[in-house]
Amino acid sequence: MSRGAVQSVTKSGYADGDGFGYGQLPILGGVPSSTGINISQATAINVSTVYACIMTRAKDVARCTPRILPATGARSQEPDTKHPLAKIFKRPNGQQTWFEFCVQMHAGFLLRGNAYAVILRDGRGNPTEMIPINPDAVTVREASDGLVFYNVARYGLYQMHALRNLAFTIPEEDVFHLKALSFNALIGVSTIGIARDSIGVAMGLDQQAARFMANGARPSGVLMTDKALSTAASDRLRDQWNSLRAGISNVGGTAILEEGVKFDPLSLTSVDLEFIAQRKFQIEDIARWWGIPLHKLGVAGEVGKLRLDQADQAYVNATIMPDLDMWEQKFIQKFDLDTGSPAYIADFDERRLLRAEEATRINNQRLKVMSGLATPNECRAEEGLPPMPGGDVLMFPVNIAALGSDVSGSGADGAGRPQAGDPPPPTNGSVPGDGAQGLI
Repeated sequence: MSRGAVQSVTKSGYADGDGFGYGQLPILGGVPSSTGINISQATAINVSTVYACIMTRAKDVARCTPRILPATGARSQEPDTKHPLAKIFKRPNGQQTWFEFCVQMHAGFLLRGNAYAVILRDGRGNPTEMIPINPDAVTVREASDGLVFYNVARYGLYQMHALRNLAFTIPEEDVFHLKALSFNALIGVSTIGIARDSIGVAMGLDQQAARFMANGARPSGVLMTDKALSTAASDRLRDQWNSLRAGISNVGGTAILEEGVKFDPLSLTSVDLEFIAQRKFQIEDIARWWGIPLHKLGVAGEVGKLRLDQADQAYVNATIMPDLDMWEQKFIQKFDLDTGSPAYIADFDERRLLRAEEATRINNQRLKVMSGLATPNECRAEEGLPPMPGGDVLMFPVNIAALGSDVSGSGADGAGRPQAGDPPPPTNGSVPGDGAQGLI
């Protein structure tokens, strides 16, 4: 830390006058929305739409298996399993699988716009573990000479033990940092910071609905009669009605009313319907912040004119692929994969997200074999089936060949233009030039 004066980029979580210029929220805290509700990681994740958006996107990214591939060549090459990162991609630390690690990191990235993991190295400088850190526990600091450091607070005995050999302030080369939209290249904009009002409205509607049910729930109907009923009679009638109508076992039962009593059911008012419409709009509004199509959130009838597989393809192209590109490029940059000899790339395999239903898959495999794009055994491997003898031969349609040649690539029989000045050969004994056409 003797390289020059060090200042906090986040200034205790605030970046400018209103505190939200860079989307940073106070460390281990939150900010109030316009509704007066405090928005933090803990409160935002309680909104069902926020939770569904975060978990859907994080789990889809985690499903894309990462691997180390040579920088030159196709994605079909065998991954390098001896590279130091290959172990990280299997077990990033002593407590988590890659799926668990990726979900935690990507959830932090989606909520706060930043995801952090401390890189532990062996004596040769090779990475051995990556310890994910809650974004609220990290403060980005920069020195006067442009160097960047991370103040990482330890929470829990596991983190204290795992990071015991590192100082409180960790240099940039030992921190894996995913950033969302940034205005200073150092920290990403916190999504729940800029979406605080949308989330706050959703939380307010949820609380209003809960209080409505707890304190002012509307009855399903009223019992009406023109006769005057005593208190005892009305109590007896109410108890009899509840015993008849309440409970699952009494659903669909027949009520027999006496003394001219009639049941008048209550319907939803325009105010009730508007409240329901507001809650649905908040689902759409929050989904926009995280780029999640509504059919992924269980909202019925929202696929539109697209087929479900087309809608999923659009979701992968527009939402998941940019996330995968970000992960791949950050691994290449942080671990200098493209500067070594040989050079490598990090590749996240997204094919599992695009796996179609069985009939479509079989037809696609058939087309690939018939078109010469894949061997039968390659298609069988994609379906989890064992290879078959003779199935490694790439096949080509017999009716496809270069223009003016046969399948072997040589000139076709009798093909070719005669040399200049040479008459065509006689056909069926006819004399050249006598106009004979020959016999067929």
